[in-house]
Amino acid sequence: MKQPSPSSARLGSTLAVLALAAATASAKPLITVNTYDAANSINGDWSWYGGAVESWDGTQDHTGNGGGSLYIAHDANAGDHIYCAESFSGNQWNSGTTYDLTLYTNMTIWIKWDTNYSTMPISAFNANGGLGINLNDDAGGTYGSWSGANAHGLPSQQIPNTASNGWVLLNFPISSTIANIDLIGAFEFNVYHSVPWSGNVGFWVDDITFQPASADIIPPPIVNPPVKSVPGLNVFASTEGSLYDRQSARLKQQSGLSWVGQATAANPVTYSFTIDGFPQAPATYGAESYLFLIPNPVYNDNAPDWNETNVVQAYIQQGATSATLYFQYKVNDAYNNAMYGGGNNGGIYYTNKPGSWDGVTPNYYESGNLASLTTPGSAVGTWTIKFTSDTNVTLISPSGSTTNFVFPAYNVGYFAETQSPGFNVYLGMQANNAATINQSIDYSFFAISNTASPFSDDFAADTSLDTTNIWDTSTSAGPNGVVLAPATGAYWVQWSLPASGFSLQTGSNLANLGSWTSPSLYSPVPLLGAKAQLVDSTEIQPGPDAFFSMVKRTATQLQVLLPGESNAPGTPTGKTGTPAAESVGDYFNVTVNLVDATYHIVNSSDSVSLTSVTDPSTLPATATLVGGTAQVPFYFDTSGSQTVTAADTTNTGITSGVSSSVTAQ
Repeated sequence: MKQPSPSSARLGSTLAVLALAAATASAKPLITVNTYDAANSINGDWSWYGGAVESWDGTQDHTGNGGGSLYIAHDANAGDHIYCAESFSGNQWNSGTTYDLTLYTNMTIWIKWDTNYSTMPISAFNANGGLGINLNDDAGGTYGSWSGANAHGLPSQQIPNTASNGWVLLNFPISSTIANIDLIGAFEFNVYHSVPWSGNVGFWVDDITFQPASADIIPPPIVNPPVKSVPGLNVFASTEGSLYDRQSARLKQQSGLSWVGQATAANPVTYSFTIDGFPQAPATYGAESYLFLIPNPVYNDNAPDWNETNVVQAYIQQGATSATLYFQYKVNDAYNNAMYGGGNNGGIYYTNKPGSWDGVTPNYYESGNLASLTTPGSAVGTWTIKFTSDTNVTLISPSGSTTNFVFPAYNVGYFAETQSPGFNVYLGMQANNAATINQSIDYSFFAISNTASPFSDDFAADTSLDTTNIWDTSTSAGPNGVVLAPATGAYWVQWSLPASGFSLQTGSNLANLGSWTSPSLYSPVPLLGAKAQLVDSTEIQPGPDAFFSMVKRTATQLQVLLPGESNAPGTPTGKTGTPAAESVGDYFNVTVNLVDATYHIVNSSDSVSLTSVTDPSTLPATATLVGGTAQVPFYFDTSGSQTVTAADTTNTGITSGVSSSVTAQ
């Protein structure tokens, strides 16, 4: 394997980093999503919203040589949208296969306008709509969110008037900075018409492809200087709408969390959280750390401050010389923007200062901050909202400074728990500023005290984020950007995209790159146009220096390990240990790795076949590699000194591997 030629920069006295990887990425093949040349070719398509109808038309093909195309028809009386989804494989909700589109420059689609069905001309269609494309990723769970948080809109295209006369080719440019662009599993055609449809719309779609970039224009990934890890809950601004996306961890406990009816001077209810890391950004509209308190939620949504009817939001923003905690709320407002400085709620404007009602004036609507507390310095430290009654509230800063205010008694009843679920609590961040994109707010502690069901979590002492029993990150715009960094975490390392086939590596000796290892305890976190990986302190080699780089490993051979042996990349044999004797006729697990020339495991899903040349009476075994490795049950049928041979049946260019000799008895 050709190793990168690193350039280094020293940080302080003990840490050095590699600024870039010198290896060159290679071009990818053309992706042909669908040619629509067969009647069953639209099985993976789905007109899922807006009233459009899809069908296959065998009489239309852009080549003129026969085949077929996808036909989309939208009736004038249907909805105001056209949404038609297409997955690369699987079905519309679970793509089954994802593609790394960092090395692709554009998506191409052939379009032809149906002048017989369409009573709306192309010019009218374009004036209020135009054709758009959403790429959909699978980073949020087992399926992507269609046209939601996991959908990335490409610039819309106007359909040329010439499409009324025949087929035209549309190009949709793809940016490698799209979040999760390396995990795309499906896409949508989408049209939103800003005025009612004035006629029928029909058009054909044919031969959808993704065009690869040329190999000579693909830059290698750039490695940023490592950032010291902060133990605890790390919430990254990592998504497509990073400026205003909510990145949250929602507490799964949904009852006994309201202060209403619980707080007294002798039994104060507190909501407190400790911030140990905060993005550096301009003083105005920088990142915000937030706590949402939502009584009797309708559902567990991504932006409850925007969508829910009654919400308390306590949020912190850091300026150049100080940090401020703001406390605001809204009631009877599901129209989104009343809490943020006034807004139109169904014709009623929220313009009055919170808490200012005289108790007499009818239809009195309030918006804005109820109180705030500013402290010199940074946002780092413990912030507390303390209730000593239903209405008496104190804000406490990390420096110990306080401010007291009154929560309006005429509104406090809206925040009592009256149904199940009774209360939602969100802890998270919003970027607000481009300077904070791909940075994180880090929480080391969170607690709710003296409620009916108090709660606390010492994030800094956790080894993982419990998303099964305690926290729900699925309401985040990018759930993979809400992660737990344990105390053993050493550094976050970020690199740019495209980085197809590249992996992070670290070492302590520039003269012996073969001894470097690839950190693997933590999975890379998808960011906006980048990725980040946490490197554990146990993965950094001993010595005063640590180096980081990206490497693109090329698989050359299979490695076969027997029980008692372990993979040891960078060593002459690539393994350590001694195989233990096996019993004739008894199964044991053989480890098969696809590796490069220095025995580093290379990610692959190739199929492999195991045989024994020394014991031909043993039955062969097969397996599929997962991440470049597999555990394969095997046994010997004859006693004596035996070996196991593994062959790659997917790629015959891979050298077969032969195990160490082992005694069968």
